[in-house]
Amino acid sequence: MEQFVRSVAETADKLARIEILVYVDEDDPERFEYLVTHKSLSGDSRVVNLFNFETLIDEPLTTPRINNILAERAQGNILMIANDDQVFVDNSWDIRIDQEASKFPDDIYCMWFNDGRYKETICTFPILSRKWVNTLGYIEPFLFEHFNCDLWTWQIGLLIDRLNYIPDILVEHRHPDTGKSKADETTNRNTRGGRPNRDEAIFAKFERYRILDASLLNDVIKASKR
Repeated sequence: MEQFVRSVAETADKLARIEILVYVDEDDPERFEYLVTHKSLSGDSRVVNLFNFETLIDEPLTTPRINNILAERAQGNILMIANDDQVFVDNSWDIRIDQEASKFPDDIYCMWFNDGRYKETICTFPILSRKWVNTLGYIEPFLFEHFNCDLWTWQIGLLIDRLNYIPDILVEHRHPDTGKSKADETTNRNTRGGRPNRDEAIFAKFERYRILDASLLNDVIKASKR
């Protein structure tokens, strides 16, 4: 968490408009350490200039439910899903978002940075407009426990031709399978009990919902042209 927050603050140009919201499970044995880290970070010379930085401690939930809680709480018009095993590497990433978002005057887009892992092949950690999220009523579909959320969003973006990969900004995802971090209890918990298989089956079963959501976004796009 500390590495993630510092990397965001050290590489952004306009800190006063950036908000970071962190969710910690209340049964996490290190929950108090998170609060101590939050307090320490809040005094950092760069982090202190953020628009907002909050750490929420609440009941353990599925990943999509957590991200939807954070999306509802967030105050910005551009929302980014993030993990604490990400590191922002390239400077001025927030300016690049401005530049790319300006290409979509109707405010419907799905963007993502180079994660150093999947890169352009699939959208990881989507950057979505508030209008996109409000139109669909979610930032990640509640159907899933953990997996396939990014793939779901990516396919909707593909259906409406609104995918926009930003290759020149590296936000490195130091996932355990890259060898740059170790699997922890959260990683192990997510892969236990058949979660990946259940989420994969749900993804295959509910293609019609993706098509419906794509049509809702298309309606917004068409309405902006009238």
